[in-house]
Amino acid sequence: MLKNRVVFSLIFLFLIFCVREIIVSLKKSITCDETVHITAGYFYVKNGDFFINFEHPPFSKTISGLFISHLNIFYPENVYKDLRKDEWSLGMVFFFINKKNVDNIVFWARFPMILIGILLGFFMYLWTKELYGEVSGIFTLFLFSFCPNFLAHSCLVTTDVPFTAFFVITLYYLWKFFETENKKYLIFSGIFFGLSISTKFTGIVVMPFIILTLLIIVLKDKIKAKLKINYSIIVLCLVLIPFIILILIYRIYGFKYFLLGLKTIIFETTEWGHTSFLNGKFSSNGWRHYFIMAFLYKTPISFMIFLILAILVNMKLEKKEIFLILPAIIYFVFSSLSKKQIGIRYILPFYALIYIYSGRLFAYHEKMKIKSSFKNTLILILCIWYAFVSFKIHPDYLAYFNEIAGGPENGWKHLIDSNIDWGQDLKELKKYLQKERNPEIMLNYFGSIMPETYGIIYEPFFYPIFLNLPEEHYHLNSEFPEKEYLVISVNYLQGLVYNDHNIFNWLKEIKPKAKVGYSIFIYDITNDVYIRTKLLEMFQKYGFIRQAERQKKIIEKIKSY
Repeated sequence: MLKNRVVFSLIFLFLIFCVREIIVSLKKSITCDETVHITAGYFYVKNGDFFINFEHPPFSKTISGLFISHLNIFYPENVYKDLRKDEWSLGMVFFFINKKNVDNIVFWARFPMILIGILLGFFMYLWTKELYGEVSGIFTLFLFSFCPNFLAHSCLVTTDVPFTAFFVITLYYLWKFFETENKKYLIFSGIFFGLSISTKFTGIVVMPFIILTLLIIVLKDKIKAKLKINYSIIVLCLVLIPFIILILIYRIYGFKYFLLGLKTIIFETTEWGHTSFLNGKFSSNGWRHYFIMAFLYKTPISFMIFLILAILVNMKLEKKEIFLILPAIIYFVFSSLSKKQIGIRYILPFYALIYIYSGRLFAYHEKMKIKSSFKNTLILILCIWYAFVSFKIHPDYLAYFNEIAGGPENGWKHLIDSNIDWGQDLKELKKYLQKERNPEIMLNYFGSIMPETYGIIYEPFFYPIFLNLPEEHYHLNSEFPEKEYLVISVNYLQGLVYNDHNIFNWLKEIKPKAKVGYSIFIYDITNDVYIRTKLLEMFQKYGFIRQAERQKKIIEKIKSY
């Protein structure tokens, strides 16, 4: 009977997760990194060209490429040769040329990522079950399958969730090896270590340090106990096997791009930095407390309470939990020291490990010195709360923020970039405009594809990719439009990429007519003299003469009414 309940619970949780991810995959447009990753994966499979997007290892992209290799995709060879050294233009043109088939391409590219997400969830359940018992395993799977952050990223063609999966599985099998001394688990650990470093450079930078630290701690006890240690098998499995896998995934000849990418990513995270945003401020070096704040803003409060309870039920760290806590701490510290801090997705491995750790709540709950009825009621309320916020944000998981941040409506005031706006709502914008009977729009969209790919016609409004183009290349809206909306992504509203980060401060003070997926703000400017005057001043200041003239004429007409 118990076995049937367990099987039912597993099927139910995985089914809910899978259905929701498929819906998100169908509803959401191509995100920024996907433009490059999907295109790169296609050309890895088609041409074996590992130069494209060399700053990320190819494994997860190659899997995605295999799933779209059967589709009818067109890309002129001369265009490919001209653009292969400019991956963003290559991807932008890739989807524009295939715009009639774009939804099909994106869905099948994302589908294997959902499968990898399910694989991650299964191993999180398995590890928790073996540590704390069956109920704890189901609980951890519940936390994973309803987590807004995993739901946001498990269907995207990026390196984050695949790396998290291989990272967790590597540690699981390493733990199993030291628990059982069965060499097959060390071999499995080496295989998944190889897949992790073939997916994301974080694997080659931080994972060896984590594994070495764990080995020192565990082997230290064995040395004290004067137990025989076979160092050669450890080196073989954790060094040679991963290296062989890495070489094979690069097809041997492409390994030079691994070295080039590794050099690039090390400089990016330690020297160059990346523009980060936190609580209204920008930094190119990041903040040591960035991920602490991101965790506090983007983690359901109910889970934070679960985590606190899991710690309090047994303050002693069990030896078997070292493989969870030590890697989690090292990974979080490593991420906090990095200069590349642009999203909660960078600490998904940390989330996975503390979700597993939280399963201990059900192993030690008897130690909670409160009435059983109160304890059960509290856990039930927290579970309902956790599930409720997960369903409430569907399908806009990327924009999830908890009550501390003021919810998704106010998340953009605290964190931007892939925390809320990754270009994912362009399809939803198209639907909204159709519902509004297709008003003319002035657009400033944060994304790496052309809005025309989804059939959106617009006048660019300080749209970064247009800023260096002569104005005669712009499409201008009607001289006297019947209805006109100003549409801007929150990343640009906050001033990301602009030299003057305060460029749109005046617009932040105005309540938008609507928000699409929390990442795109829409303003009805048809008869709004104030907004049009501000636009006129900006166009004049930055030398957009034709756009300034259009605004001037419209303002004069509105005032003449």
